[in-house]
Amino acid sequence: MSEWSVDSIFFSIVIPAYNRADRIGKTLESVLEQTFFQFEVLVVNDGSTDDTVGAVKPYLADHRVRLFSIENGERGAARNFGVRQARGAYVTFLDSDDLLLPWHLAEAFSIAKNHTIDIFHLNYEILHGNGRIETLQVLPREVNEKLLEGNFLSCLGIFGKRELWLRYPFDESRVLAGSEDYELWLRIAARIPIYCFPQVTSRLVNHTARSVLKVDRQGLVSRITALEQKLKADQKFTKAFEQGLGRLHAYTELYLALHLALSGGRWAAVQLLPRIVSSFPRIVFSYRFMVLIKKILIG
Repeated sequence: MSEWSVDSIFFSIVIPAYNRADRIGKTLESVLEQTFFQFEVLVVNDGSTDDTVGAVKPYLADHRVRLFSIENGERGAARNFGVRQARGAYVTFLDSDDLLLPWHLAEAFSIAKNHTIDIFHLNYEILHGNGRIETLQVLPREVNEKLLEGNFLSCLGIFGKRELWLRYPFDESRVLAGSEDYELWLRIAARIPIYCFPQVTSRLVNHTARSVLKVDRQGLVSRITALEQKLKADQKFTKAFEQGLGRLHAYTELYLALHLALSGGRWAAVQLLPRIVSSFPRIVFSYRFMVLIKKILIG
C-alpha cells in the first residue's frame, strides 16, 4: 500500500451498482485482494433505493476506493460516468455482484506492457448457485468476426485505454439496457482489433437476482430490434461486416428465440425459426440452435 499514489494509478476499475447492498462487499473485497496495487476503484451508485451506499462506506477507508452517486440511468450511463472520473491509463469494468481472482490485474498489466494494443479481454469462469464452476471456451486471439455470433465477452474481463472508452462510450438509452455492452463491442470491432487471452482471472457469479436473467418478453424484443437498428445505421459497421450481416441477424434472432422459449413463449420462438434459418442457413449446425429446438420440443 505504501507504493500507491495517484500518479501511479495504472488501472481504473469502474463498478456500476444498483441495489447491491447484499453483494457488493464481496465484490470489493475481491478487488482489494489484488496482487497488483496500482489501481483505483470507482463505485458508481446508480440511484440505488437500498443501502448500497452504506455497504460501500466501510471500504472508503482504503484510499484506492472512490464512491459516486448519480440518478438512475442504467449501467451504460454509470460506466460512462465512471470513465470520465477515471485517472488510470486503462479502464476496466466490474459488475457489483461479480468477483476478481487475485491475479486479475497482474495478468492484465503484463499484457498491457508486452503488447501494443488498445483493447483486450481476459477469460473468466462462471460460479453457479450450486457451487459448480463452469469453464468457458477459449476464444480466438482476435475475436472481431466471432462477435457476430453473440456476446462472448464480459465487462469483468475487458480492458481498454481510457481514451478509447471516451471515444466510444456505452449507449445510454434504456431500451438497449442489457445489450449495451454487446453493441459497444461490435461498434469497436468494426474499427480496431479486439484481442482475447485465455488466462482465467475473474468469476461471474450466477444467481437468481441477476438482472440479465429476468425476461421481459416485450422489452427483450424491443432491445434486440434497437440493437440491430443502431448497428445498421453505423456505416463503418456495415462496411466492415458487410458479408456477415446475415449471420449477425440470425444469431440475434436465435438469442431472442431462446430466451422467449425459456420464459414460456415457445410458440413465439417457433415463429422466429424461418427468419433465423433463412438469414444464415448454417446456423442449424450450431449447438445453440440445437438447444433452441430442444427447448421448443420438450421445454
